[in-house]
Amino acid sequence: MKEHKYAKRIFTTTLIVLLVTAAVTAAVDKNIFTDIYTAAAKPFQQTTQAITGGENQAKSKEELLKENEELRSEINDLVSRVIDYDDVKKENEVLRKYYGIKEDHPDYRIAVAAVVRRDPNDDFYGFTIDKGTRDDVKVNDPVITEGGLVGFVSEVSVTTAKVTTLLSPEAKVGAMDQKTHDSGIATGSAKLSDEGEFILSVISADNKIGTGDIVITTGVGGVYPAGLVVGKVMQLGYSEYDTTPYAVMKPYADLRSVSDVVVITSFEGQGVIAEYEETESGK
Repeated sequence: MKEHKYAKRIFTTTLIVLLVTAAVTAAVDKNIFTDIYTAAAKPFQQTTQAITGGENQAKSKEELLKENEELRSEINDLVSRVIDYDDVKKENEVLRKYYGIKEDHPDYRIAVAAVVRRDPNDDFYGFTIDKGTRDDVKVNDPVITEGGLVGFVSEVSVTTAKVTTLLSPEAKVGAMDQKTHDSGIATGSAKLSDEGEFILSVISADNKIGTGDIVITTGVGGVYPAGLVVGKVMQLGYSEYDTTPYAVMKPYADLRSVSDVVVITSFEGQGVIAEYEETESGK
């Protein structure tokens, strides 16, 4: 009688484990769910037979314990397969999202990366990604999303890299108004970072920049490829120190919550200016 009660307890535990597994796999590919159900059903049926006296054989407590442990192990393995499948599925969705970038710019070599960590002490919302030197990521590589430029790689290790965003004063990007061709330097501002905004400075006094204009990279300097969207002009202002004009911009991606990005590890014209300057200085 005691072993029968114990068997019922094992039956209940096993049923709960199977129900949890079914819930985890509910949104996953039907074929994987079928594999899991088929694999899990066999030991489950054996346990049920033992409890109900199937085949007229009473199983001992030790046998039931062993079968239950085997069932748990197999279910854990199958759940791991589901998790791996889900990770691959998410990665493929991200790759599909950024496929257009590679299609539009065949000269780009890119590394699709996920944001894995954010520094709560970084006032400019820098973050760490899961790509590093083993993925050809280098310091100063441009970092973008489907909406445009996000920032640049400021530190790199073998497996990770730190990204400094456009909201940081460390960012210095040659940029111009797509419509008027007025050019300047896109950089961060401590006053505007909390609003998720930055500025286009060093623009001429007679500029024709207007609210709503799109600002893109010029490609000058060889650090960023030309034509990347930098941001949208929100308003125009003047420096309180020397009355020089500037434009307040907002990036098309929310740099404070972006979850996946693309690092441009190589592009046509990368480093051309720097190489020229090095050649000239070596004469």
